[in-house]
Amino acid sequence: MTRQPHTMDLDLDTHFARLGGDPTLDAFQARRAVLPWRNKRPLPADQVPHVWRQLSDAGSPSPGRLAYVHVPFCANHCLFCGFYRNAHSDDAAARYADLLVAEIELDAHAALPGSAPIEAVYLGGGTPSALSAHQLERVLTALRGHLPLSEDCEITLEGRITHFDADKVEACVSAGVNRISIGIQTFDTRVRRRQGRKSSREEAIRFLESLCARNDATIVIDLLYGLPGQTPEIWHDDLRTAVALAPDGIDLYGLNLIPGTPLQRSVAAGKFPVTSTLSDRGEMYRTGKRALDAAGWEQLNNSHWRRTPRERSRYNLRIKEGMDCLAYGSGAGGQVGRYSYAVTGDLQGYADAVRGGDKPLSAIQVADDLQAARHAMTAGFEVGRLDMTVFRGIAPAASHDACDTLLRQWHAAGLLDYDGRIAMLTTAGRFWYSNLIFAFDDVLTAVTAAASPCA
Repeated sequence: MTRQPHTMDLDLDTHFARLGGDPTLDAFQARRAVLPWRNKRPLPADQVPHVWRQLSDAGSPSPGRLAYVHVPFCANHCLFCGFYRNAHSDDAAARYADLLVAEIELDAHAALPGSAPIEAVYLGGGTPSALSAHQLERVLTALRGHLPLSEDCEITLEGRITHFDADKVEACVSAGVNRISIGIQTFDTRVRRRQGRKSSREEAIRFLESLCARNDATIVIDLLYGLPGQTPEIWHDDLRTAVALAPDGIDLYGLNLIPGTPLQRSVAAGKFPVTSTLSDRGEMYRTGKRALDAAGWEQLNNSHWRRTPRERSRYNLRIKEGMDCLAYGSGAGGQVGRYSYAVTGDLQGYADAVRGGDKPLSAIQVADDLQAARHAMTAGFEVGRLDMTVFRGIAPAASHDACDTLLRQWHAAGLLDYDGRIAMLTTAGRFWYSNLIFAFDDVLTAVTAAASPCA
């Protein structure tokens, strides 16, 4: 016996935006986080090896795929960062590079890696550029030698100015990297150093000038708004400086006080000045969007703009669409069909598994039956345009009225334009997009619960 869809238990009012006022500044009381593991059921630990063998032997059902490689080392823990795992040392990095290459080679013996072309590879962290030039070259050579990269595969390397010299850049590009993303966050020396960034404004600009002058890879600059001490004047200068450097792409990310980060703990303990408010960050996002739009840059998603067509941002767009993704390295996460998996973040456990000839997994999760609808919705909101005809074609009928009600309320609140078929996000909607995804996700979760067997 199942509950009927009309018994769906959900209070849509909790997802309504505030009417009146400035929607960019005060549409909601808080920004909702959209977690990658939402609505996924973890498999019992004793089932993980068996399911992984099945996935590895069967190959990928996706016509195209991605690959993610994690490097869990940083020179220091920047106060705002929630991705820090291990302090960098030359010995630890050398051991890790050996293990990473071994993991790539180990996976190559299964059907999964070779079952579909890989459209984009992303080396993230942590700080991938913390590895030496030789270590990076070895990892990249292993990826190219053991994975079926497409002819126009986008290969991205995340980097920081620290540890990233000209020889290392040359080694990466020669080994196949064609996209480099640099987390500048801000150019202001004082704000940078208070957050743990060691290089000055002048050093950051010189580094980026030399990187852009090479003209042999797509260059992307990440900026962060809402940092303590980052006044509107500093933010204006950050934007002007970034645009003047003329990279291929610019990301604008809002500060999140991630629980457990040094910045969050310091603010909570009253040891650090209060950070910006949500309204402050809304205004800074609007300022950034206006500046990049006025400069003629094309907005690819809510946080990313490009100056040239060389910038494709393929990995970042495809991962939101739910494309299968292979994962390598301690702390990495991947996806195959309905299954997502995590490579253990414990370095010793990672080393022991790889040396023992096993994939070093810590967990496998399986998505619910509405994964396709969730991906379509997330991808649509991510780029600021949701086609409800497509969504309705794959989402349960029981969700249609509720989602339409939300869109019409958000339209009235100024978050989007909606004609009954296409929802186009306004600047306010782009700033609050994670709340919109969270709300639609809540509707789909309620539909799933309503259709489940009664207790």
